[in-house]
Amino acid sequence: MDTNITTSEAQLPSSEKSATVQWAGIALYIIIAFALSWALWLGLGALGVPFTIRAAIGMFGPALAAVIVRLLRHEGFADAGLRLGARGQRGTWRIYLAAYLAPPLLIAASIGLVLLVGYQHWALSANMHALLNASLKTIPAGYTADQLVLISLLSQTALAFTFDIPFNMIFTFGEEFGWRGYLLPRLAPLGGIPAAIITGVVWGLWHAPLIVLNGYNYPGHPWLGVLMMVVFTTALSCVFAWLRFRSSSVWPSTLAHAAFNAQAGFGALALSHADSLLSAPIGLIGLLPMIAFVVWLALTGRLSAQPVQVIAGAQKS
Repeated sequence: MDTNITTSEAQLPSSEKSATVQWAGIALYIIIAFALSWALWLGLGALGVPFTIRAAIGMFGPALAAVIVRLLRHEGFADAGLRLGARGQRGTWRIYLAAYLAPPLLIAASIGLVLLVGYQHWALSANMHALLNASLKTIPAGYTADQLVLISLLSQTALAFTFDIPFNMIFTFGEEFGWRGYLLPRLAPLGGIPAAIITGVVWGLWHAPLIVLNGYNYPGHPWLGVLMMVVFTTALSCVFAWLRFRSSSVWPSTLAHAAFNAQAGFGALALSHADSLLSAPIGLIGLLPMIAFVVWLALTGRLSAQPVQVIAGAQKS
């Protein structure tokens, strides 16, 4: 028969926590998630599908893997986090507000830090004019270059904080339903911090083909780029784990993931070019504010898995 074991981390003695982790299901999930996404990325690449399209399609691999494993193992979807929040939970709106505000604040702190230490300098005007010159052969009548740059900047900013976010959520749900909807809850009996770190490492390694073959995020660094991606996703995984644990839902992390994707480009837009391994917002120097925020989350107990219900999974007997 199938038995769902529902309990909170705080109710489990330390000797029992590791016993509740269903490693077979976790291993099966990781294998299927990697296989689906990597096959899509490599196969579509061989067919000549543009990078942006095949990268977006591959984002659904983790979600599909979660569905497959849940069905194969008869685990159900009770702990998938599909509700907007836990029943009876007060202040859920604060978690969604935090999910919306955390990405731009962390990106702004990253930009501020690299400017403060002098690693990069402010180059917004020069970069915007370069983009304008690359996209337009002639300036339309009635406009100056500066006016077009301002219009473009305002429109990009408005979109990044509005329509781009719900559009991106279509694709970030493909990841979050897997990473935070399946893998994180299955690892949560180990404790919130270990679960978030392991999820982040797996999440980072999942990007490897895009980095090695296409220079995604870290051009010119096919192997160190994978390592840097793991550092980045581990830090971001802790932020998303906080949102998941506080809300018992995958939607806040889906929202934050979409917002970060929509707004991360402001670093390259506003700053001088620099080595992607170090620059804002996802190079090592640029990540220091996020890492500091994660340390604060850990020290204040906000990464505890206690508020989220941990369902160990189906146990067949």
